[in-house]
Amino acid sequence: VKMTKSIEIIPEVVFEKDKIEFKPIEINAYNKSIEEEKKLFLKDDFKAIYHDMCVLREFETILDKIKKEGAYKGIKYNHKGPAHLSIGQESAAVGQAFTLGVSDHIYGSHRSHSEVLAKGLSAIRKLNDKKLLDIMKGYMDGLILEVVEKNHQGSYKELARKFLIYGTYAENFARKTGFNKGLGGSMHVFFPPFGIYPNNAIVGGSGSIGPGAALYKRLNRAGGIVIINIGDGSFGCGPVWEGICFATMDQYRTLWDKKLGGGLPLIFNCMNKGRIQ
Repeated sequence: VKMTKSIEIIPEVVFEKDKIEFKPIEINAYNKSIEEEKKLFLKDDFKAIYHDMCVLREFETILDKIKKEGAYKGIKYNHKGPAHLSIGQESAAVGQAFTLGVSDHIYGSHRSHSEVLAKGLSAIRKLNDKKLLDIMKGYMDGLILEVVEKNHQGSYKELARKFLIYGTYAENFARKTGFNKGLGGSMHVFFPPFGIYPNNAIVGGSGSIGPGAALYKRLNRAGGIVIINIGDGSFGCGPVWEGICFATMDQYRTLWDKKLGGGLPLIFNCMNKGRIQ
């Protein structure tokens, strides 16, 4: 990479009076009708999207009841860990994950159960049975698979969905059969084989980690994109703006090898909860 060795500064130009103008930024501009949307998806796509949203809502509802009432449908459990839920954000998580590939990576916040599950369910649909079985057998030497395959009589994709949901619950409950042996817990769960990378308990923490992951993809020509899922409150944190500035440096396009593809393959996705409006 060639870095600038000298910069010519002409005072008359630097101190010349001028003004900065920005183009208008549209808000809530997407406005397609239901009939228009129907043409973009198959009926099975809509069923899959609705299915995944229901899975996410039920997952969070169960956690909520266990945390508040100490039981779910007669099964008692004392959950001493956190339960940072995202009830009401199911469509945002599923809508994002539905079109992502397995090689696309997501990084989240302390409130990312839904994003984890949505990305996992999307990956399961896109992977063939052999690949799914290889992942489940190879992950932690098949420890999680050993639990969920007992008495299972359905398809491999159904088994993989059980694997995903069980592994995420077990991680929340600090069990050794969790995706990260219970050491990550609710706020740090991750599962790389499905493109699910660590979430972060620090507000806006992923805002400075994600650009580095995107840079890795760009330099190694790894393919896929990186999405940083953070809340609007994160934009009050300096590291998020550092990440944005790092991601938008012009040297990616002007100084780097053109074959690398220009800017970073990165999206900052803000879940607007009205914190800073």
